Amino acid sequence: MKNSIKKVVYIKSKGGQVASASVLAQKIGPYGLSPKKIGEDFAKKTKKNWDGIIVTIKLTIIKKNAYLKIVPSVSSLLKREMQLYGKPSVLTFKQLIKISKKVQTKSYSKAFKGVVKEVLGTCCSMGILIDRFKAKSFLRKIENDEIAIPKSI
Repeated sequence: MKNSIKKVVYIKSKGGQVASASVLAQKIGPYGLSPKKIGEDFAKKTKKNWDGIIVTIKLTIIKKNAYLKIVPSVSSLLKREMQLYGKPSVLTFKQLIKISKKVQTKSYSKAFKGVVKEVLGTCCSMGILIDRFKAKSFLRKIENDEIAIPKSI
């Protein structure tokens, strides 16, 4: 009966690379799983879209079977978006809204405007420009209702 218990472990590593077996062994060793196999599965799952970006994986363990799910943070979503479209440190308003939609389920904000502000805060700390404006000035424009944000998505 002990093996049927569901366990959840979070692993953070660079996408596309095999996670360090020593780190994985400490986290998943007590559950009787092979760190090498989990590391290879991690690399396969993250190779295509998250190559070179630090990403978090939710590892659900049920009856000695591991199920991997990518749980990206806002910063990793921003880095991925910049990699896809090539312009370093510049995002469009559409890209900002797209990332905010993805993050909305994890956010504690009641309104979508708050989620956009959270993403802008991360942009500010990463030094990313939105439509060639600094993130702080873009945030002020949103607060002053100079830029319209959809109420709900």
